[in-house]
Amino acid sequence: MGQLLVVLIVFLMIPLLSRFKINLSYILLTACTILALLSGIGSEASLKAISNTFTSFSSLNTILSVMMVGLLGGFMKHYKILDKLVETTYKILPNKKIILMVLPALMGTLIVPGGALLSAPFINEMGEEMKIPPPRRAAINLVFRHIAMFILPYSTGLLVVSAALPAISISKLILLNLFFVVPITLAGYFLFIKDIEYDPGLKAKFSYRDLFTLLLYASPIYICLIINALTGLPFFIALIFSILAVYLLCDKKQFFHALVKSLNHHTVLMIAAILIMKDLILNLDELILLFTNLINGEIGMLSTLLVFLISSVLFGIITGNQTAPLGIILPMISQLKISPEMVYVYTYFTFACSFAGYFFSPIHLCQAFTLQHMKVETIDLYKEYRLFAPVTFVVAFVSAYLIKYLLV
Repeated sequence: MGQLLVVLIVFLMIPLLSRFKINLSYILLTACTILALLSGIGSEASLKAISNTFTSFSSLNTILSVMMVGLLGGFMKHYKILDKLVETTYKILPNKKIILMVLPALMGTLIVPGGALLSAPFINEMGEEMKIPPPRRAAINLVFRHIAMFILPYSTGLLVVSAALPAISISKLILLNLFFVVPITLAGYFLFIKDIEYDPGLKAKFSYRDLFTLLLYASPIYICLIINALTGLPFFIALIFSILAVYLLCDKKQFFHALVKSLNHHTVLMIAAILIMKDLILNLDELILLFTNLINGEIGMLSTLLVFLISSVLFGIITGNQTAPLGIILPMISQLKISPEMVYVYTYFTFACSFAGYFFSPIHLCQAFTLQHMKVETIDLYKEYRLFAPVTFVVAFVSAYLIKYLLV
């Protein structure tokens, strides 16, 4: 129980340090240090965990991909490519309700910390025009902005899955994630958008020129996906072609300045810390034995899912981050004596629940930025979630059983 107690102390320390406005990357590095010193695994194992993070291909691919995604997002923001996408979307889509869903989802393809702040001004302005109460505007922005996390291979969460469980096919996991994303998206529509009444005004007129413009300025988002799928090149290399697409689309002024400005060392440090923590946890023999005995025992699938639910949601809420709980729990899943099919079921469920913990966390950056911009109190947003939150967990449970039925 000693190692379990150390892990709990380390993660309860995270929100405490967050109160002092310390960057999450530094907090996680501190957590790694304390975990290495107090867990009893020894200096050799600790140094090996650090070494593996910067020498194994899967870890390097994850770190470099996160860095390149940050660069891509910074370039697209600096050269106002997002603004052009928004402008063209207004011209193409005839229904403002659809735009309310599409805009944050489109901007959510830029996987950057606090990325909901990019779409918040547009949703807030549309919400005022359509007379939508501010708490609901905030809910709309947050719910639809996070769809991309489940379906884009270069999302940080999926990159961590790839590093922690190399045998997992990310393409297959993305397909399984649709069992969660589709119902949640529909729930978001019926709970937050369907009953909105507004004056439609002038209808948008479809033109092939506008469609071409949309596809052209969206090319940095999908080029890396196509190149990775066709060539098998690592994502951090495929993302270079996406950045090249931005270079060809922009006016090239201050390109080097934008490059330096877009480099976010905190995000890279955060991912490195999570990967170090993953390797440290794999050395916690006492904790791994406790966990595997619990799951490998005759406790049934429901009890196993409850273990993953509580741990994923707890760590997600504490850290305000999805990747931290994934970095803790996925290494343990890799040690279980279960079929490959059940690895997918538990990985899918952990991914969904760690997202839920992160999404509903009061220290979730996207939530904090959105509430600040729209001048909404946290309690008022949580009132909007009174039905959405339970639906999220019901969907996670039901879909996990459905996936087991389809795979096993």
